[in-house]
Amino acid sequence: MRRLPPLNSIRAFEAVARCLSFSAAADELGVTTTAVSHQIRHLESYLGFKLIVRNPRDIALTPAGEEMFPKLRDGFDLLAEAFSVLDVDIEKNVLRVTTTRAFADNWLLPRLSGFLAENPKIEVELVTDDAVRDLSSDRLDVAIRYGHCPRDATSGILFADTYTPVGRNDVIQNKSGAYPVIGFHWNNKELGGPVWARWADDAAQSFKVASVLKCSDESAAFEALDQGLGLLLCSNILVADRLAAGTHQRLGETCIDGFEYYLTVNHVSRAKLATKVFVNWLQNIARETDRNVDSIRNHTLKGFE
Repeated sequence: MRRLPPLNSIRAFEAVARCLSFSAAADELGVTTTAVSHQIRHLESYLGFKLIVRNPRDIALTPAGEEMFPKLRDGFDLLAEAFSVLDVDIEKNVLRVTTTRAFADNWLLPRLSGFLAENPKIEVELVTDDAVRDLSSDRLDVAIRYGHCPRDATSGILFADTYTPVGRNDVIQNKSGAYPVIGFHWNNKELGGPVWARWADDAAQSFKVASVLKCSDESAAFEALDQGLGLLLCSNILVADRLAAGTHQRLGETCIDGFEYYLTVNHVSRAKLATKVFVNWLQNIARETDRNVDSIRNHTLKGFE
């Protein structure tokens, strides 16, 4: 616990030391000269040494006062900057959102234009990072995270996903019976995401592997998928738009469970209008995605009947 003198005394000294005038400091603080003088004497009594030398026509700082003043000045400058940034964010309706790059590329960004069109006064800053960012220290409002949703998640689950092999139409429709496959490294090793070996154990059908491409991350794997470099075992949420557009197909009907996309909201941002509007929009769009994914799945299953 920090042991500090009374804040009013500290503010009075910083103002007097900066202005080198009791009256100017009093005007700035909105109090009387007598009150400022009293606060300085109180601070000197608390510290046990003099900070200011009172001359007949002016004042000067003692060596102790000269050493203390720059640190206090810089500290108050930092406080003023911090609160001015918060004020600007509230006035401008700045919303800072973080999520994984793959989710941003394949789900959020294709839908974000709708939110921006509906809410032109809200400025969105999107931070993509596969690592879990600290909302408070990084000054983020909302996180869309992937994994096991904790019980204390502030806004709950958006949707849970499953994984199934998907390929571009020309890759799926090749007649050789052998398919190139794409894999990627899970950055969160503790999560232990779905992998081809797990799918093969559950799959009723099998196929010959023509080649293997291993990508450094999920986003690169999706790029390889779109380039027609092979089949990707991928999230039904992230590939939903491709399936709906008819550019890609599933290989069979076997799928394995993934995890959950869920929301976490910075506690200091909960009262922010931009946060409330975004979270409400996101939950509505997520429900729409769930309905579309079910529709795509039912259509695919009919094709195998």
